[in-house]
Amino acid sequence: MASNRAETLIEKLHDLPADKLVEVEDFVDFLRERQRRNVDSQEERLRQAEEAGQITPTAPGRERSSVKDVPPVDIPGRPLSEMVIEDRR
Repeated sequence: MASNRAETLIEKLHDLPADKLVEVEDFVDFLRERQRRNVDSQEERLRQAEEAGQITPTAPGRERSSVKDVPPVDIPGRPLSEMVIEDRR
């Protein structure tokens, strides 16, 4: 299905004049950069929280903690937050 969508998009691009293709390319670059920044910022926030000792990376066999055991996460520039995970076994 993705292949068909790509082919359709390529066909549409062939019909555009050169100046519009430049605009499309700029827009695609913008979308890719925004996506990269979102991923980087999420990874950076997790790294900062881990370095500050606010979270512990998951490890096989490690017991889960609850909100009662762990205070809210304080990341500079972000509101305090809590992560609640229920075990529904």
